[in-house]
Amino acid sequence: MPAMSEYDTYDRALESSDSYEDPRLTNVVLEKTNRYRQKLAEQKLPVIASRQMSQNLFVLSYVDPARAINILEVGGACGAGYFEMQQLLPDRVCHWAVVETPRMVTAAQQLAHDPKLSFYTDIKDAASSLNSRDLAVAQGVLQYARNPLEMLADLFSLRFNYVHVSRTVVLSGESPTQIFTRQTTQLSAHGPGPFPPGMTDGTSTQPMVLVNRQSILAAVPSTYKILFLFEESEHDVVIGGQTRRLAEIGLLAHLCN
Repeated sequence: MPAMSEYDTYDRALESSDSYEDPRLTNVVLEKTNRYRQKLAEQKLPVIASRQMSQNLFVLSYVDPARAINILEVGGACGAGYFEMQQLLPDRVCHWAVVETPRMVTAAQQLAHDPKLSFYTDIKDAASSLNSRDLAVAQGVLQYARNPLEMLADLFSLRFNYVHVSRTVVLSGESPTQIFTRQTTQLSAHGPGPFPPGMTDGTSTQPMVLVNRQSILAAVPSTYKILFLFEESEHDVVIGGQTRRLAEIGLLAHLCN
């Protein structure tokens, strides 16, 4: 991974970034998800092709297995997670509500004509659309929020029975409390499946806010019990001229009272 810049504030990082409202990124995710959904529908045998799919399969099998559940997903792009679980566990989902950026919601609504799947730009609207608050999911999204801990607190405040967080990049070891930086990725790295032929690849940048591992765990309110902690990966990266230890973590928490 190339060296990353460090900024004084989130807004400074945002000014130097394409952000997740980059129309090129949205178009790639839309096209990749459309092709991926078609591929899933054509598979005669379910295929578990990634660590994230395995983790989601475990969580959806664990949470209230006797009935279909309602799910809220923050940062679910064009609904790839829903399409995967519909193929792997077709009777598990009652309704799946995705919260995304305005541009991504507009794109996703062109793709998904499924009564079990809906898209929202406001998390409270998404939660209110569900008949029961069974499972809230945030996969690889907290580090791209202006305030990751505030986003996590908002998610827990909705009082879903279970909260599943995954692919959350955090500062590990003897690190500062918070760092504002920016990631640079290929457009082809976004969305599920291979890069569609005929599309033009390129780089895209997004601001990131990295908080330390302990602050994520401390943000889980006392009304919830952490059932599982997922240690997903760990690596070094240079940010602002200094080597920082980063980790990807996740958790599954259950509402106790």
